[in-house]
Amino acid sequence: MSNTTGTVPDAHHHRRRRRVITLQALVAALLVIAAAVVYSRGASAEPTSASTTDQPLSTAQQQAGMSSGRPFADPPVLDPLTSPNMTITLNAHDTRFEVAGKQVWGQSYNGAFIAPTLHLVPGEHATITLVNNLSVATNLHFHGLHVSPSNDSDDSFLCIAPGTTFHYHLDLPADHPVGTYWYHSHAMGTACPSDDSGMANMDMSPPPSAGFSPGDVENQIFAGLSGALVVGDDRALLPSALRNITTHTVNLKDVQLDKTGHIVQNTDTTSIDSDAPTVRLVNGQLLPVLTIQPGETQLWRLANVGADIWYHLQLDGYRFTVIGQDGAPVSKVTTANTLLLPPGKRYDVLVAAGSQPGQTTLRTLAFSNGPDGDNYPDTPLFKVNISGPVQAQLPTVSGALRPSPPDLSAATIAQNRSVTLSGNDSEGFLINGKQFHMDSSVFSTPAKLNTVEEWTITNEAGEDHPFHIHTNSFQVMSINGVPQPFVGRQDTIPVPHAVNGVPGKVVIRVPFSDFIGKVMFHCHIAAHEDNGMMSYIDVVD
Repeated sequence: MSNTTGTVPDAHHHRRRRRVITLQALVAALLVIAAAVVYSRGASAEPTSASTTDQPLSTAQQQAGMSSGRPFADPPVLDPLTSPNMTITLNAHDTRFEVAGKQVWGQSYNGAFIAPTLHLVPGEHATITLVNNLSVATNLHFHGLHVSPSNDSDDSFLCIAPGTTFHYHLDLPADHPVGTYWYHSHAMGTACPSDDSGMANMDMSPPPSAGFSPGDVENQIFAGLSGALVVGDDRALLPSALRNITTHTVNLKDVQLDKTGHIVQNTDTTSIDSDAPTVRLVNGQLLPVLTIQPGETQLWRLANVGADIWYHLQLDGYRFTVIGQDGAPVSKVTTANTLLLPPGKRYDVLVAAGSQPGQTTLRTLAFSNGPDGDNYPDTPLFKVNISGPVQAQLPTVSGALRPSPPDLSAATIAQNRSVTLSGNDSEGFLINGKQFHMDSSVFSTPAKLNTVEEWTITNEAGEDHPFHIHTNSFQVMSINGVPQPFVGRQDTIPVPHAVNGVPGKVVIRVPFSDFIGKVMFHCHIAAHEDNGMMSYIDVVD
């Protein structure tokens, strides 16, 4: 642990994010490395990446050349004028971009470290064109959206080969929940399997005999391939006096740089270490300054769009009023001093400034996700200046936001399932004792459409695992045996680590509604899903 002092992490943690590599994957990786000598942006004098023999740079060394204290800036919205039929193009490519004023090499959608925000509306048909100008395969996942997991929709089994283009078609239901989502690469390898004709861009799984092959999600998110996605406008669910308040999208994503200015990647000679010194950024900015007027209420859309690390948020001297979680309006508005955001987690919160001018700080508190996990220091994220004319105090919000999803406490349970999370760097990361394979689910029986199932998720590991399900959000029933009040649905929940040999346990209820197909679930620490802690369930009509 030493994100601020630059102390080299101990050997255990320095190894923990290295990949579990099969022979097939190693050969594929070497071919990709040989092919990708220069970036497609044409930087002819681009330096090569540092080797693992180099000590990781301290946070201060990585920040050298970055500017702090700039005015807070929201990411650009790629489609500010929504329509019933929206067309969006995302160009994934190796990029030399600016991060807090410093030139950095990484990957981007459309040229920036923080991808543009996508804005969709319920009932909309969106065509999203992905142009893959990377040297490796990629794809897109629309995290949290309740859309089809099959065909040319939110199908994470799709493999978009280098140099090709693919058109995603998303049909959002008319009653789709409004709130904050995000999108990112879900590449389950660096190369696409092909059939006898050489076709790619299809659902093509390797044969069972191929064995485990690691994914490339961590590399691609870490390099820059992620951004926010907002459905509708949840201000419309608030009392009328709050429906025109200022909103801010707050993308939380860190960057680790080597001495050549590259974002660190997993290769045959280097590895991402989530416990190493890192630079925590907000919308790609270092310690920006957000201004709010005395008495003003704002809506902040908080999203952890990074690959591996957690955020334990606190706004010094203030409380968050939570109106949405993981894209779903809450069934009960709550307030909180702190919010825990593992990778993939989102909260929509109201922040009401005090009546007097002043200053406060949004920070991530010191946090450990378990004895075998990471240890993060207290780190300020941005300053908040309370200045300007005093605003009239707006009403507070309580109760349920309508529409919010129904309580599943009394639902008929069609099937009970057990999910056991285990493993480590040496044996890989496992669900029910198995590493992920595209051709095989850990469940022998499918789920039936329009039924509710209860899943018991146990964690035998020494670190917390954020558990995520695609397509359908779920209701948390209990954590370590403690019943949880119904406050709404979510799509990502931290499962506590084992203590003294007793596994952590979370019980959830999942409604499989509207869509059939292969619905994925996994740990959302990208290094863990890449190395096997992932599976899927077949949903059938």
